[in-house]
Amino acid sequence: MDAPVAIVTGAGTGIGRETCLMLAERGYALALVGRRAEKLEAVGAEIAAAGNDRETHAIAADLLEPSSAKTVVAATVDRWGRIDCLVNNAGGVEMAPIEATDDDLLQRTFEVNAFAPARLIAASWPIFRRQRRGCVVNVSSRSTLDPFPGLSVYAAAKSALESLTRSVMNEGRSMGITAYCVAPGAVETPMLRSLWNEDELPPSQAMAPDVIARVIVDCILGRREQDLGVTIRL
Repeated sequence: MDAPVAIVTGAGTGIGRETCLMLAERGYALALVGRRAEKLEAVGAEIAAAGNDRETHAIAADLLEPSSAKTVVAATVDRWGRIDCLVNNAGGVEMAPIEATDDDLLQRTFEVNAFAPARLIAASWPIFRRQRRGCVVNVSSRSTLDPFPGLSVYAAAKSALESLTRSVMNEGRSMGITAYCVAPGAVETPMLRSLWNEDELPPSQAMAPDVIARVIVDCILGRREQDLGVTIRL
């Protein structure tokens, strides 16, 4: 298959959805990954309705499950035989004061925001190495620098993701593997509104998901080579 292939996690809504729409316009086949199959299928239908003839494949997976990373990568390779880029966009946040931090909160938060991306990268690595190319884009958060009270565990997990990005770039450079990290502030998504209502954080203070998606796509297309291995803060 000649079309490049992208895996996008959290593809059913928000930044993930917008990234998929933009990549489809640029000729990418897409593995749409998320927990809710109906959301993924809706994005696939939207891509088809826009007249894009590239294939999409909805892969319903709970990234909290350690085995899901290998399942996602295997399903993508079985369908298309290649992976050109991996967008680790899926995330999850729970607000809790530091004194309420417990093992369950740590496990859940690090699983989805740090461990799952690390597993997906590791599962994709042999494919990237064989191809002598591949691109990883991790979606972090500006909270790593200035976390709101209650976001200590989330900010720590995203900080780990930023460190992982640097490691991917350093270890993968000689094999043609590139890595970027995009760290937006408040983005108008369902996750944001699960934490703050519009009175607490007005829509005018939040970025639209497509703003972040454009930066992700520019990274994939090689338009931000000056940002290789670093965190792009928006």
